[in-house]
Amino acid sequence: MGKRYRIFVLTLLAAGLILSVLSATDLCSFGGCTEAHQYLLFGFALPWTGIVFFTMAGLLVALKKRIPSARLLFNLLLAGAAGSEVNLILLQKYVIRAWCPLCLGIAAIVYLLAVCQLVRYVTSIKEEFHMRPKSAVKPLLMSISFLLGFYLTFSGLAKPDAAASQLNLYQGKQDSKLEVYLFSDWLCPFCARTEGAIEAVYPALSRKARFLFVDKIVHPEAMNFVPYDISFALHEKTKYLQLRKALFALAQKTRNPSYEDIKGAIAPLKVTYRQLSFLDVTQQMTDFQKLAGQFKVTSTPTLVIRNGKTGKTRTLTGNSQITPDQIMKAAQELE
Repeated sequence: MGKRYRIFVLTLLAAGLILSVLSATDLCSFGGCTEAHQYLLFGFALPWTGIVFFTMAGLLVALKKRIPSARLLFNLLLAGAAGSEVNLILLQKYVIRAWCPLCLGIAAIVYLLAVCQLVRYVTSIKEEFHMRPKSAVKPLLMSISFLLGFYLTFSGLAKPDAAASQLNLYQGKQDSKLEVYLFSDWLCPFCARTEGAIEAVYPALSRKARFLFVDKIVHPEAMNFVPYDISFALHEKTKYLQLRKALFALAQKTRNPSYEDIKGAIAPLKVTYRQLSFLDVTQQMTDFQKLAGQFKVTSTPTLVIRNGKTGKTRTLTGNSQITPDQIMKAAQELE
């Protein structure tokens, strides 16, 4: 390994290590990041597996002259990582259905290194072909390492029980690639008017899209309604739109509703409020804030329609844009 090439490899490994460290800090606020970081590999957080890999790979490159087998070990480690990344990419595409930029950056570094090493190996075969035959042992070991990395990740990648049971507040068709996010504030009069447009399209659109109603807090007092809204979204999916209407009507009367106020507002719907833990509500609000950051939502009401497969989005803002016709048009464009 020439000096310049070794510096190039070490630079890429350092970049991968930095991305892994950033991933461990939860700096990334995209939906794909949040979901991907809930997965563990044989009980270890994915960012830490990246930190260990890039550290070990860097040491092998740096100590190549002192350790005779360092080059082979580096190539085996790299082949295993390449096999592992196949599973991680498929996880984002088909299970999480959202992309984590940091994860993709790490995968890109792994595959760039793998391609560079493969090119160097093929070049060495051509140069030494007439001098001595090349053994098939190393390519076989690389292939085994690649398959082993793929298998270990496939068998060891899982969500812990606590993460797997995360609150599912989505309405509509749960497995749809078409996603609809409505960002609203309980004390926003324009948000209350938007509910009529949502009710008009919901019967048709809910059969082919999944909905998430996101509490985007503009007025601080709107937080008083959030625990009730989250509970209804989780436990009362069939009556959720009616419950939202009841909460908006109550918000016009009081900004600080008591339990008795809530109980009276939902009584006609024959629904019992089931209190969630403070941790559940806090975590969900954190997720809501991350979604607002992901879609760059700064005002309410805002409707975001996204194709989870292609990543393409359409954003409608305000009562003039969030109309039944424009909602259905945007949804059809993204299908």
